[in-house]
Amino acid sequence: MALTITGFEAVDRELKRIRAAQAPAIASAIEDAAKFGNQLAVDGVFNKYGFKSKSYVEQHFSVSINPKTLTASVSARMRASTLTRFASPRYKVGKRSARVAAGFSVNVIRNKPVWFSGAFTVLGRNGNQLMFSRKKGDNSWRDLKGQKTLYGPSVAGSFGYMRDDLEPPIIAHLRKKYGHYAK
Repeated sequence: MALTITGFEAVDRELKRIRAAQAPAIASAIEDAAKFGNQLAVDGVFNKYGFKSKSYVEQHFSVSINPKTLTASVSARMRASTLTRFASPRYKVGKRSARVAAGFSVNVIRNKPVWFSGAFTVLGRNGNQLMFSRKKGDNSWRDLKGQKTLYGPSVAGSFGYMRDDLEPPIIAHLRKKYGHYAK
């Protein structure tokens, strides 16, 4: 059984007029909310995780806005980050008071360092630094074939853990901006 409604052409025209009148305000509010959400995500990932530079986090986030469908999305790179992005070298005092490399202090979660005493870095094929680790007394590190490179979390993985916390401020910002543009 089909339901047919006739005689409401004027109502339909009025709804289309209202939508056409409000579409620019909605599009502007969505664009502002997407940019705000991107900046909020970059700040959140950088503050929680131990990435050394904020620019690294920023360059792996992207914002796409489609004004025709009134949608926006914030996404991040899924590829794991090498552990050298979170590491700083540690030294110990060797013979004759000389500084000797003693591994790396890895700070994946900000202000929670972990000491990898047998860690060392090498240059990879593309000129990027790769980190490996070995146990005490293990000299097989001289042959790197078969050993796994150590990686930290990806920017997208870090973003995924805080996505639920970012929703309420983005919604509040969207409502505020829409109220501002709709006037």
